[in-house]
Amino acid sequence: MRKLIEATHVSLGGEVGALDWAFPYLDDEHQRYASELLASADALLLGRKTYEGLSAAYPQMEATAEGGFQDFVHRMNTLPKHVATSSLTELGWNAKPLDGDAVDAVRALKAQRGGNIVKFGTGPLDALLLEHRLVDEYHFWLTPVVAPATVQPLIEGVIGAPMLTLRGATPFRSGVVALRYTRALSPSP
Repeated sequence: MRKLIEATHVSLGGEVGALDWAFPYLDDEHQRYASELLASADALLLGRKTYEGLSAAYPQMEATAEGGFQDFVHRMNTLPKHVATSSLTELGWNAKPLDGDAVDAVRALKAQRGGNIVKFGTGPLDALLLEHRLVDEYHFWLTPVVAPATVQPLIEGVIGAPMLTLRGATPFRSGVVALRYTRALSPSP
């Protein structure tokens, strides 16, 4: 069974929406970490808004990206993408909409053979994935910016409080800490 991995930037205040505060922290250490995560995947899962933003930006980056970022951009552009959307019917950027019910479609994707499925971006799809315990691993790039969650909090509309177990913490020179969590099988004492 394939793992579904959620990866997102988050401020100390829990903000994940307007990411202008994260850009100064996208250094070579972040790039290596993100590239390794992406290399473990053979598909992406995206919500509609994330798809719209990334599909508008990444194809244009291919011509100007340099070094390791060029490889990352190329991989982003070529990986198959599965998009949770009920409003978009024509998708480009090597993407297709999830068929039918999103929960059933994600379960079917996870049941296929292959590498990990990485999900970038945080939004309404996350509450659904959390409710149905479909995310296997979380990678949060905790950024040393006190941006309150006024645009979009880390997770909206979560039913229940899923327990997580810390599996690793990777500090970067920039002050960012990449936190890797998995779902806890049972609550910790």
